Amino acid sequence: MNWNAVFINLPATWNPPSRTTSVTITCAIILNLLCLSGCIQDSPPPSKERALSLLRELLHDERPEMRRTAAESLGKIGDRGSIDSILPLVQDPEEAVRQAAVTAMGRVRPAATDMIVALLAQALGDPVESVRQAAVVAIGEIEPGPRLLEPIVGLLRSADAAIRKAAARALLQIDSSQSISSLIAAGQDSDPDVRQGIVAAVGEWGGVAVSSWLRERLATDSSPGVRTEAAYRLGMRSDVETKAALDRAVVMDADSGVRNWAKRGRL
Repeated sequence: MNWNAVFINLPATWNPPSRTTSVTITCAIILNLLCLSGCIQDSPPPSKERALSLLRELLHDERPEMRRTAAESLGKIGDRGSIDSILPLVQDPEEAVRQAAVTAMGRVRPAATDMIVALLAQALGDPVESVRQAAVVAIGEIEPGPRLLEPIVGLLRSADAAIRKAAARALLQIDSSQSISSLIAAGQDSDPDVRQGIVAAVGEWGGVAVSSWLRERLATDSSPGVRTEAAYRLGMRSDVETKAALDRAVVMDADSGVRNWAKRGRL
């Protein structure tokens, strides 16, 4: 997994903190550093448990920067005991807090449940791109089973193309083999980026049964990006019809990127 900065980002300007706030922030920093150096144990001693408790209290602080800092810290520590306290922040009014909470969910990796998936689906529908991207990553980390995916699949019908695109990316990250019919039904989306995401997910999870649909996308879609994705996915297949479709794309497609990927797929 690709983690970003390991240190807590405290606000550049803020009011002088009270003694209690200073203590809690210090605990957060110490816990973060201890976690990253491998010093946090499965059963932390009382002093560490107290510091975890202080971090959980900070999740309810009136200042957004404190809520964000607490969520980030608990996520980096990977404290599963804090997940119930983190979950409400997915609906926080501040986008930075929502992003931190969703990222923490992915790092803590709680067991996938209907409630967890519903909250992540809600985050996929967030108006802020960074929150949607955090939700895509978190879904990949938590890996909900096919039975739980309906809230995410349902987002493919959103009126917002950015949300549909996020849903397609999320479905690419996890086993979506039982949702192929819904993905194909959404494959005529008006947005080319959404269509490309759907082609990627169908190609990843659909098996040989979707080869004819991918060949159709390669031959008829108006977007070079979609046709390139289809050529890439078809390049993983070796049936005669697919090889013939790739041959035609090499000769006839107007886009050099599509032709290059079709040529690679023939090798």
